[in-house]
Amino acid sequence: MCSRLLSFFPIYDLTINYIYNIHLNMYYIYKVNKNMTKDVLIYEVKDQIAYITIDNPENNRLDPPLCRALGEAWERFAKDAESRVAILSAKGPDFSRGADIFVKGLLKDLLKAFPPNGTKILKPIIGAVHGNVIGSGYGLGVLSTDITYATEDTQFIFGEVYVGIVGAVVEYKPYMPFKASMEFYMSGKPMSAQRAYELGLINHVTKNKEELMIEAIKMAQILRDNAPLSLKAIKYGHYKSMESEGRKAMRLAQEEFNTFIQPQLVSEDFKEGKAALKENRKPIFKGR
Repeated sequence: MCSRLLSFFPIYDLTINYIYNIHLNMYYIYKVNKNMTKDVLIYEVKDQIAYITIDNPENNRLDPPLCRALGEAWERFAKDAESRVAILSAKGPDFSRGADIFVKGLLKDLLKAFPPNGTKILKPIIGAVHGNVIGSGYGLGVLSTDITYATEDTQFIFGEVYVGIVGAVVEYKPYMPFKASMEFYMSGKPMSAQRAYELGLINHVTKNKEELMIEAIKMAQILRDNAPLSLKAIKYGHYKSMESEGRKAMRLAQEEFNTFIQPQLVSEDFKEGKAALKENRKPIFKGR
């Protein structure tokens, strides 16, 4: 999608249960067992539609096993001539609560979760999201899909500002108006599905998960039956401008990391944010 993937998909994602009283059980820390193997993703093809379904018992968090599984799924979809369109969805109460800041070395696997959309993948990807769509889960379900459906109870959240770490410079991209984008990222306030629809961030709102998949499949069937080469040219053209902007800005990546990201990683605020998350309390930031 963009050469500077970090601009779209923050390294650290989190949710704090006291934020606006979203859910009593929002607070959760997942410890990865290196010896554990599990099926966290379902990939199946029916009538030239690839169904990529997240099924991670750990709140559909983007942990290393899931990230690797998603990477394999995107690679398979890109190469599979029998799959003309993909639908990305998830089982469970939430689409994804994002990544876990307590997993060391997560970054090397986290980037695998996001499709090389608009570059290596020029076939349509439909997102069908529900429940909480947080942090990297938002980057996956919304920013990484071409057309997005959401249930009316969906909440989009960028909670990094509540723990004191944004994993990369968050560049403005035309997914929603500039002022709305600034408010969403800087406030950390949840955005409803209806508000996201009004801003043009998502395409359609459905009543429930059943209707969500019905409508997503209808769109997938339309795209499947359209001329593949025409869709490829359209998708390439839409992502071309963002890719070009990303290439121009790559020379600034290290400077931006040193100026904006590294100070957060070693800051007292980040330590305080992690401690507050563990202790289930509101952090007290000091700007240092």
